[in-house]
Amino acid sequence: MKSYRGIYQFIQYFLCLCIPLILLLAIVLWILFRTQEDAAMEIMQANERLSIQLGERTIEAKLGMLRNDALYLAELSSLQQWLDTGDSAAQSHLAADFLAFAQHRQLYDQVRFLDEHGEEMVRVDLNEDQPMVMTTERLQNRSERYYVQNTLALDEKTVLISPFDLSVEQGVIKQPVKPIIRLSTPVFDSKNQKRGLIVLNYQGKRLLNHLREISEQSLGNLWLLNEKGYWLLGPRPEAEWGFMHPDRQTLRFDHEFGEEVWLSILYDSQVGQWMHEKGLFTYIKVNPAESSNSRGSEHWILVSQISPSILAASTAENIRNLSFAFIALTLLLLLLSGVIAYYAVRRRQAEKRVQASEAQFRRLLESAPEAIVIVDQNGCIALINAQTEKWFGYSRNELLGQPADQLVPERFRKEHPVAWEQYVAESIAQPKRAGSELYGKRKGGGEFPIEISSSPFETDQGPLVISIIRDISARKQAEEARRRVETRYHELISNLPIGVFVNQPDTYGRFLEVNQAMVSIFEAESVEQLLTHRFSESYCDLADRKAFINKVTSQGYAKSEELLLRTLKGREFYAALTVAMRKDEAGEVYFDGVIEDISARKENERQIQRLNDSLRARSKELETINHELEAFSYSVSHDLRAPLRAMDGFSRALLDEYADRLDDKGRDRLHRIRAAAQRMAELIDDLLNLSRVSRTELKWEVVSLTQIANKVLDTLRQEAPERAVQCLVQPDLFAHGDTKLLRIMMDNLLGNAWKFTAHRQEAFIEVGCKVNEERVIYFVRDNGAGFDMTYADKLFGVFQRLHDANEFPGTGIGLATVQRVIHKHGGHVWAESTINQGATFYFTLEERK
Repeated sequence: MKSYRGIYQFIQYFLCLCIPLILLLAIVLWILFRTQEDAAMEIMQANERLSIQLGERTIEAKLGMLRNDALYLAELSSLQQWLDTGDSAAQSHLAADFLAFAQHRQLYDQVRFLDEHGEEMVRVDLNEDQPMVMTTERLQNRSERYYVQNTLALDEKTVLISPFDLSVEQGVIKQPVKPIIRLSTPVFDSKNQKRGLIVLNYQGKRLLNHLREISEQSLGNLWLLNEKGYWLLGPRPEAEWGFMHPDRQTLRFDHEFGEEVWLSILYDSQVGQWMHEKGLFTYIKVNPAESSNSRGSEHWILVSQISPSILAASTAENIRNLSFAFIALTLLLLLLSGVIAYYAVRRRQAEKRVQASEAQFRRLLESAPEAIVIVDQNGCIALINAQTEKWFGYSRNELLGQPADQLVPERFRKEHPVAWEQYVAESIAQPKRAGSELYGKRKGGGEFPIEISSSPFETDQGPLVISIIRDISARKQAEEARRRVETRYHELISNLPIGVFVNQPDTYGRFLEVNQAMVSIFEAESVEQLLTHRFSESYCDLADRKAFINKVTSQGYAKSEELLLRTLKGREFYAALTVAMRKDEAGEVYFDGVIEDISARKENERQIQRLNDSLRARSKELETINHELEAFSYSVSHDLRAPLRAMDGFSRALLDEYADRLDDKGRDRLHRIRAAAQRMAELIDDLLNLSRVSRTELKWEVVSLTQIANKVLDTLRQEAPERAVQCLVQPDLFAHGDTKLLRIMMDNLLGNAWKFTAHRQEAFIEVGCKVNEERVIYFVRDNGAGFDMTYADKLFGVFQRLHDANEFPGTGIGLATVQRVIHKHGGHVWAESTINQGATFYFTLEERK
């Protein structure tokens, strides 16, 4: 009877346990299946929306960059300079800028500038991945192209974006195909007149490649369509660009997936997603010209499609996985129910007795802040807490029953079994302290420093060892950081060119720490020798030492105190000493200081003072002599003007009143007298100007050399209107100096250029500047008679002439005046020339903030 009762209780317990569990399992798995299906669908939808949005942002980012490039080229300074001057050199600069831009970007098949008539003026083509400037004979007229007239009709800073198509040359699609997006913007000159347009042919394959990369990382197929449903990026290459090929006109999205799907995309909202019998479709409409200041009639559509087969495969996979799980778990539940029912009756009371104590132990174990691992006598893990799972990355089931050396790095595992057996045999509680060779190994293979405290204890199942593990990563990192800082500090101190020391503040002042520079400064044999030296013995004057110590102790520091010290070899030297008073952790006072040998500087200061005194005396003497010389020159020049005016006047009176009484020879003599007197007067005027330059006080201000040069050239044109001289003056030439003196300088330089180009049918004069080694060098260049550089050293001397006065009249003082003006401005002047090929005069001026 007892046997039947036991069986009955077993069957009753078994059925009561397994039937609800199996039903519950079925319900849970069904709910899990629906949850997984819904979650998978939501994830798919979200991923496809994300892919579409990423594609849209990629297109917007690319087009934004292209718009900025077009506007940047339209405002290039070299382009504006060429539009204003029309100079061929400016056009060459523009071509060089276009070439540099194309080389830097590597995005464009063509970079062009077309004038207002559609004529290509500058074009850079991409030839075998290398941009090249096209020669003049290869430039073409593109006035018949739609984008020329459409762009010229735009306002300033507006960009026209063309339809996305293939590159076509003479009616034939280029092979291999080149997808192209053209961006063009009108160009205005400095007078706000429309002068042409910038055209960029963007290599569309780069945009399509970015979209392909996005498609490869998503579950669906990402396509790019135009507004007519043709694929720009499609499911296969032969289906793309159908509108460009007569034999592909039917290869459109609506032919592939039906008119209903296409109309839903075309006329529904800007962004959409829906499930269809042909899959999950997600789309977004992209308008390339949607941003401000852009024009374009075409819009694109990004479409992503997940095929029905992929959706079905996902559902089938979930059903298959859950079916296997249901069968396996059902069998497991039957087995477990039987086992549980068998042991339930026998262990029910025993479980109640140990339940309370076990619950308490578990709470203590799980609440511990350190990882706790209990290992049996065989070295296998018997119990762990939650912190062990967290630190080592294993779940509880993965560790229980496994060897403890699973938590030990590979390089220590050979030693672990021997050490473990010895430890268990001794059965003595002892801590294992953390060190550089004690690490734990995480599930992912990573290691971290640990500190372990282990204690053995006896149980009914045999001896066990409980180990408390602490993660000391933060402490190790702090120690390592401190070590690096200390090492860096010592390296820095050792390599400093000035002496650094720590010494005692007592009467003897022994050094506690010194760097290598201190050894050199005090001429010690070694650091050790210097550490035995008393700093108090290094003062040459004990009064200086006492005053210095009192200053440091009273205010806590002394900064850059200059003292006379003595080296260990007895040599005296001047030193700059900076010291701060500190306290260590024990409260002991010490001095931190730096010392610099300034003997050379002090000697230089003494020499500079002597030189300054001598220079002031000499300058005063020269100033007196110069004033006397200039006064004498001015007086002589002024006194000579009166007899010259008399000679010229009386000669003119004789010619006017007695010309009929004189023969030709007499009249010739009088004309010569007048000419000589006038040349002498001109020479005196130049001498007076030269004297004024020396006596004039500079009035520093910002001077426009461009404005001065244009005024001088206008005056020269008025004096000789019959001459046709091409003059090029660089705009925005500014300098600091005296306006009147710089006008005198430009009068002489440009007057010489005008004079020495008199025999040229196509005379040319240029005024400009260049920057060399952060110094501005101005120049005046002409294509006149030039001179022999052999005599260049005489060029700026007074009364020095390198040409015949009958051919090129002058006094020989002009360039001397130029040199004096330049020197007065703290600059330098020189010249370069070739006979009959012109001359260039260079000069610099003192740069002032």
